[in-house]
This record gives sequence, structure tokens and C-alpha cells, in this order.
Amino acid sequence: MRIWTKLRIPSSLTLRPVERYGLRPRPVLVLPSRSPLSTGTTGFQHVQRSGPQYAYGVLPLFGKRPSSTQRIPSDTELVDAVLDASDSNLNTKNGRITCVYFDRSGHFKSEHKLLTKAEIAEQFDLRHRDLRDIDLKSEAVTRILVRPTTILLQFFQLCMIIQADEALLIHNLPQASSDSDDDNESPRKDEGEFYREFERRMSGPTIEAADVPELPYELRAVEAALVAVLSGLRDDLLDARQKAEESAASLRLDSGLAAVGLNLVFDRTRRLTKIEQKARLVRDTIREVLDTDEDLAGMYLSDRLAGKPHAISDHQEAEYMLEAYHKAADTLVESAQAAIDILRKKENTFRSSLAVQRNQIMFLEARIAIHTLGLAAGTMAAGLFGMNLLNYLEEAPYGFFWITGACVVLSALFSMQGMRSLRRIQTLKGFEGSRFGGRRF
Repeated sequence: MRIWTKLRIPSSLTLRPVERYGLRPRPVLVLPSRSPLSTGTTGFQHVQRSGPQYAYGVLPLFGKRPSSTQRIPSDTELVDAVLDASDSNLNTKNGRITCVYFDRSGHFKSEHKLLTKAEIAEQFDLRHRDLRDIDLKSEAVTRILVRPTTILLQFFQLCMIIQADEALLIHNLPQASSDSDDDNESPRKDEGEFYREFERRMSGPTIEAADVPELPYELRAVEAALVAVLSGLRDDLLDARQKAEESAASLRLDSGLAAVGLNLVFDRTRRLTKIEQKARLVRDTIREVLDTDEDLAGMYLSDRLAGKPHAISDHQEAEYMLEAYHKAADTLVESAQAAIDILRKKENTFRSSLAVQRNQIMFLEARIAIHTLGLAAGTMAAGLFGMNLLNYLEEAPYGFFWITGACVVLSALFSMQGMRSLRRIQTLKGFEGSRFGGRRF
């Protein structure tokens, strides 16, 4: 009883023999069926279970934890709730995702399906963690997962789950944003046209040589997804580059709207940078698969389903296909980077011209201030004689001319000294600029 006193366990708790639960003898606490803080009865609940499972309300004090492989219905419900609640407000309706099925011939079914992530995982033999971001509208999610019976591709708003005889497409249409560059986006295709083009790529006959076999269904689906992604990036790149060149050509120093035009060029450059980053992500994702022979060989789902899995080194068709689209993505990256470099050079040149113009205005203001100072020095001397005090020069015959000449000379001296200092500053600044420029170039 000392241990019960030290643990401060009430003596009202009763111990039940654990043999009736089918467990090894160990101390077991039978907890109340309801919390003492809640309203209602607070009596103890006696639960009798015949198997080795732990009853609700029975807490073992000294024993092993239950195996992690044991699944109860509440576990599945909890996983479903976590998966469906992450981004349910993005592309889901009451926790369900809008999906489109493609059959083995490549034709899509007109009606859309509303499925939960748990249903998709069960149907396509995927883990729940693989489907965590399938409905996420993100510009940084790119992955290609190869599983024993499934291939999962996700590139930004497009997600496709492929098996040997069917494919599931999830196309998260981008949301309208209030950013300044969204008004300049290229016109998007509607959802129906997008699905029809996808169907045409998957079901259309491929023009191959006589000695080259046709690609299996799963590789055609992968190719269709890559073509859709790269085609969208290419259209965005062409549109953004054209508008950026037009904005750069419209820059004028004498237009009075130089700052507005410069900000517009900056926005176009930022849009090109986003496209370049997205193309780089696609290229790196394809490169990861190309560097893994197991994934390349595992992409032949039809042969695996037929009982003829490919060896690790037998992946020539998949490798050739991915290499072609890897090169296409790399071309997009280089094109976007070249356009960005040209725009930045024009932007830097224009900024330098603006800086020169701004410096000229500053020096003009400095000259005006210097001459104003000289004039003020002369008028100060004249103001001394304007006071109603005796200065003993009222009777001088040539006093007016001497005083006027002295004021003019004083103003000229102040102006000449100020201009000499200004020229010295200009010379020193030009010398430092040429010296730093010589180091730079």
C-alpha cells in the first residue's frame, strides 16, 4: 500500500484480476466510465473482453504497448480527417476532391468523381502520406513517385495518378490573386479544353518508326502529363518575355513616367523569374528519376501486372522519354534566364541614366544655392547701410559707387569660392567613380 500512497492513487479505485482479459498478470486500473468533472454518474465501468486487446477504460501500469500494426476503425477515421482537412478549402467540396478518370484507351469520362484522399489511397494502393499535397495549389510542389502498381506525378496545380489500366487526373485551377502581375498572365484554357487536349495526347496514335514499339499506357500517360506542364510553362514564358520586351522598349527618360515604367519592367522580370524557377523545379524532378534505375524500371506497370517485371537495367524507353523532356525543361530554363539577363541589363542601364540625371539636378540645385549665398552676402553689406544710423559716409561724394562695387565684389567672391569647392567635389567624385569602375571591369 506504500506505493499507492506515494503515487497518491485514491483507495476507491478497485483492482480487477487480469486473467479474465486474457493478459499476463499485471496491475490494472479500471477507470471511471465518465469523468468526475462531467455531469451524471461517476460510477466505475467494468468491461470484459475475451481477446488480448485492451478494453476502453483499462490502463496497464507495467506492460508493453500494443503493436503499431493494430488498426482500429477510429484510426482510419482520424487519418481521413487529417488528410481531408489540410487543404479542403482549396479544391474540395466537403472533404472530397474533384477527379477525372481516363480509361485504358485514353478517353476521359464526362462525369467528375468526388473522392476523399482515403478512397484514392485505397483504390490506387498508395500511402496516406503520398496524398498529403495532391489538392494543394502550390508553385513549389513537384514530384514523381514510382510505387509497385502506381505512378504519382505532381507538378504545381496538376496531379496525376497512373496505373496499368487507368489514370486519375486532379487539376487544381489557379485561384485569382490580387498581385500586380496577375493581370498580365496569359489567357488560360478552360477546363473542358484542357481535358480534351489531355485525352488527345493519351489516346492519339503515336508516330513511331517501324522498329520501335509503341509506348505502354503508363508511359503515354506520364508523357501526356509532362507535355501539359511544359507546354503551359512555354506559353507563359513566351507571353511574359514579349510583354517584358515591350515594357523595356517603352522606357523614356523624358516621358515623365520613368519610375512607373521601371516598376513595370521590374514586375515583368519578377514574373520571368517565377517561370524560370518553375522550369528548374520540373527539370530537377525529372533528373531525380533519371538518376534512379529502380524507378525507371518500376515505371513499366503493364509488364509488372502481366508477371514480367523489368530488370533494373531494362528501362531504355522510359529513360529516352524522360531525357527528352529533361532537355526541354532545361531549354526553358536557359531561355528564361537569357531573357532575365537582358532585362536586367536594360534595367541597370536605365537606372544609371536616372542616377546621372538625378546628379545633374542635384548639382544644379547646388549652383543655385551657391549663387544665392553670394547674393545674400552682398545684400547683407548693403543692408548695413540701410539702417537709420550714422555711418559718416552720407557726405562722401563717391560713397555710393564704392559701396556698390564692394557689395558686387563680395558677392562674386562668395560665388567663385563656392563654385570652386563644387568643382573640386565633382572632380573627386569622378575620379573615385573611374577608379572603382577600373577595379570592377
